Amino acid sequence: MTTTDFAAATSAQRESETVEALREVIFGAHMALHARVRDVVAGLSDSPPSGLTFAAETERAPHLLRGVIAGLGRPAREIAADAQLRGALCEWAQVAAPRLLLVLTGHFDLAIGAILGLGDGSAYQQDCLSELDTGAAIGVLMLTELGGTNGADHQTTATWDPQAEGFRLTTPTATAIKSMPNVADPGVPKTVVVTARLIVDGRDEGVLPFLLRLRTATGLAEGVHVVRLPDKGSAPMDHALIRFDQVLLPREALLGGDWARMTPDGRLECDLPPRRRFHAAISVLGNGRLDLANAAIASARAALGGLVNYTGQRRPGSGISMAERDAVSRDLVSGVAAVYATSVLGRRIRDLRADSSGTDRQQALWSMLAKPLLSNTARQVLITCRERAGWQGALRTNHLVDWIGNLDAIITAEGENQIMQVTAGKAVEDLTALRLPGTPAEMPWYIDLLGVRERAIADGIRTGDHAAAGIAFGPDSAAIELATATAERLSATAVFAAARTVDDIDARELVEAAAAAYALDRIHANGTWYAAHGHLAADRAAAVASELREHYTFLSTHLPTLVAAFDLPELPGPIFSDNYVRAWQDYSGWADTIFVS
Repeated sequence: MTTTDFAAATSAQRESETVEALREVIFGAHMALHARVRDVVAGLSDSPPSGLTFAAETERAPHLLRGVIAGLGRPAREIAADAQLRGALCEWAQVAAPRLLLVLTGHFDLAIGAILGLGDGSAYQQDCLSELDTGAAIGVLMLTELGGTNGADHQTTATWDPQAEGFRLTTPTATAIKSMPNVADPGVPKTVVVTARLIVDGRDEGVLPFLLRLRTATGLAEGVHVVRLPDKGSAPMDHALIRFDQVLLPREALLGGDWARMTPDGRLECDLPPRRRFHAAISVLGNGRLDLANAAIASARAALGGLVNYTGQRRPGSGISMAERDAVSRDLVSGVAAVYATSVLGRRIRDLRADSSGTDRQQALWSMLAKPLLSNTARQVLITCRERAGWQGALRTNHLVDWIGNLDAIITAEGENQIMQVTAGKAVEDLTALRLPGTPAEMPWYIDLLGVRERAIADGIRTGDHAAAGIAFGPDSAAIELATATAERLSATAVFAAARTVDDIDARELVEAAAAAYALDRIHANGTWYAAHGHLAADRAAAVASELREHYTFLSTHLPTLVAAFDLPELPGPIFSDNYVRAWQDYSGWADTIFVS
């Protein structure tokens, strides 16, 4: 081996070690799990199709669900109970099988999660669970009503019928119609968790969840009426409007956990007051929110991986690559910094949930903070990647538009993002006191400055000064600003803390630069607020811009290494190939020999 060969081999080994260290920052202690789940999901071969109708595309999801359960080799209840496995499945489904993702959280988090968390082990519930275990039936949550989600003021009713020894599920008004659950396909059995107002002997007992075999192989349950909704522009699902007309549910359909039960003589015993029962009933939403948040940012990682690959190959006009153009480079590097920060936050929150750290209320708050930040960040990155990829980005074969379509669904599902932010921002907990375990005692000035804004907004909300949040019309918009500021501070903190655990010197420098770039970018984006509140004089503003430019420049020289850590599967699509021109030649069948120089 020559000296040159040895040097090249040593450099390659060094880079490999750096990529491995960065990969651990993204995936934590679960890199092997992610690799196995990635390969199972990629093996489903859910390539973006052409020429299918919307209805035909919805028919793929049940087959994909059964395939992935079989591929993982574990019953669905075990997948649902394993936060790390379930989370990895959602991430890689969004990347490599987007139509699968659309049914995952409803099946695992909301339906099976409700049975596991709130069930009583009865034969009826276990029979339903057995069908969900293999994907023979798909699980769905029916929460939202036409008049709104309504929370503890649901209008759908479940009235105890002592003669039938069960509950009569009824839609009393048009505004009580259950809206948009994916149950329209007549050929797919669906088992649903329905939230409804329990009425016992004329008394309103609050909102509770009930388990219903809505559709079996023989058709809809008696008294259930389903109308398919019009097609969406993306994210194909068999959405429907649902009306209940005295649908009989067995006694065992009530999912009351250890706090609500029907006695043999037909009385409700419940440890919670009526207005609190709804919030206990929907505790399963927290898992779904977090899984969707991490799935969203996983597709942003994949999009950046594809765009870094494509822009390094494409050389329009002057002959320099797209990646060498400063405007493109800036888009790529700002996206990578944001994705690293939010990916680490999502991972850390999932670790907390897997370790059962904190109360249910605290876990719910973490998820409400994570979902808006991660999905909004992902959407911004994906749209940028789609635009920079030009006509290639508009084609489904390159995945970007399908990922964006799913992002629209993610932002709406399990609580629309703005509602999550308002709820989190108005929480009784002090958001400014939230800390991830292992948070360093001392932080860089730019992360401290994020905290300055967060605390000022929180103080203003407490005193009724909503203008402290900036352009806030009232309490809701101020709460949104607070929730966003808290989530951004936590993201910057998470990735900065992660850098301190990295042994590889090169990887540590890159992660530290990503932390600084993300925090400085957030300060720059809110520069008007900082200036108006006396926290950003001209010299400090110049320092923000200068340091941000410095960190971006450093990260831009290492973009291939940074995205290699995302550990993407071999995705079909020219922008992900080693030679995008050759990929299109192979597609067209036009070999080199037919072209005349």
